[in-house]
Amino acid sequence: MSPRAKDSVSAVPAVGSDAAKRPRDVAFDYLRTTLVLMVVAHHSCLAYTGFAHFDPAHYLTGSTAPVVDAARWRFFDYAENFNDVFFMSLMFFVSGLFVWPSLRRSGALAFLRSRLLRLGAPFVVCVPLLMPIAYYASWQLTGQDAGYLAYWHKNFTQAWPPGPLWFIWLLLFFDLLAAGFFIAWPRRLGAVPLGWTKRKPMLAAAAMFGVCAFVYLPVLKAFGWAWGAFFIAPFYFQLSRFGLYLAWFAAGTWVGSDDLDRGLLAPDGAFVHRWRWWVAGGFAAYNALWFVPMALEVAGTFTAIQRGAIWAILWVVSCVASCFGFLALFRGAVRTRRSWMDSLARAAYIIYIVHYVFVLWLQRALMGVHIHAGLKFLVVFAGATLCSWLTAQCLLALPWLRSVL
Repeated sequence: MSPRAKDSVSAVPAVGSDAAKRPRDVAFDYLRTTLVLMVVAHHSCLAYTGFAHFDPAHYLTGSTAPVVDAARWRFFDYAENFNDVFFMSLMFFVSGLFVWPSLRRSGALAFLRSRLLRLGAPFVVCVPLLMPIAYYASWQLTGQDAGYLAYWHKNFTQAWPPGPLWFIWLLLFFDLLAAGFFIAWPRRLGAVPLGWTKRKPMLAAAAMFGVCAFVYLPVLKAFGWAWGAFFIAPFYFQLSRFGLYLAWFAAGTWVGSDDLDRGLLAPDGAFVHRWRWWVAGGFAAYNALWFVPMALEVAGTFTAIQRGAIWAILWVVSCVASCFGFLALFRGAVRTRRSWMDSLARAAYIIYIVHYVFVLWLQRALMGVHIHAGLKFLVVFAGATLCSWLTAQCLLALPWLRSVL
C-alpha cells in the first residue's frame, strides 16, 4: 500500500469534523468518490430507461423519475438496476467504517455535535432551498404555469421531498443509534473477534447474506418498493430497505471497530488477495439476477410467486456479492493517488448534495434535442459532475463552509 496521508473532511459523509485526526486510506477515499459518481450517473440515466414514465397529476409519487425523456435505451435498465441493487448499501457500510474509532477518540457528545453539523445542517438548509429548485424542472412538465414562489408555497411545502438527501438524514439517524450503543456498551463492540474474517471471507459473505435476507425479504414482501416518511416529512425512506441499510451500516461499524489491517479488509488477507475473483463473482451474481428470472418466465416452469421468490433471493445474493466485489477491488487494486481523483474526493460530499439540481435541469434542457439517449446521458452526467465540482470549489473557498463540508 502507498503511504497514507493525513486525513481531511471529504467525500460521502463518513465521519465528523474530527476526521482530520485519523489515518486515511486511498482505497476508501476513492471508493467513496466512485460511489458518489455512480449516484450522479444513476440519476442521469433515469430519464432514459425503457420503463420510465411520467405522471403529470402525481409527478412526485407517480413517476419513475422527475424528468422523463422520449429518448430511451434499454441498456440503461440493466445499468440502473445494477446500481440500485447494491450501491446505497455499500455507501452505508463505508460510512460506518470510521464511526467507532471516532466515538472512541472524541466521545459520544463531541461525535454527535460534529455529525449534526456535517449532516444535519446541510439537510436542514438544502431540503427547503435546494431541492425545490431541482424539482421545479419536473413541476414545469406538469403543464402548470404559476411562478416559482407559487409552486414552492402551494406544491412543494405539502410534501417536502428531500431527493437524494434522504441518505443524509438516515445516516445521521444511524449515527445517533451508534452513539447510543457506544454510551451504553462502550467496550462491547470492540470485544467481538474479527480475525476469522481475514481468513474466511466466504464465511463472512455468507453471514452477511443471511443477515440481509432476514432483515430485507420479509419487509419487501410486506411493503414492496413503497416509500414512506419517518413520522413526518421530509424524513422519507424506502420502507423495505431500512433494515437492510442499517445492517450494512452496522457491519461497517463492526468491521471498523478494529484495525482495518487485521480483519476482513486486511491488505494481506485472503479477501483482498483474491480481489479479481470477488469482482467476477459480483458480475456473475448480478447477471444471474438479471437473466435467470427472464429465462424462468420464458420456460414457464414456475409460477409468478415462485419466480418472485427466486428473484428476491438472487437480489440479496447480488447485493452482497457486488458490495464485497467493490470492497475487494478498491482495497486490493487501488494503491496510487491521482491528483484529479483527489480533487473529486475532496468535493464528493458537496457533489452528492448539489448534483440533483444540475441533473434534472440538464435533462429538462435536452428534452427537445433529437439525439441518442446514450449521448444525452453522457451530456447530463458530464455536465452535472462538472457543475457540481465547480460549485464545490466555490463553497470550499469559504473557510467557514470548508470546516463543515
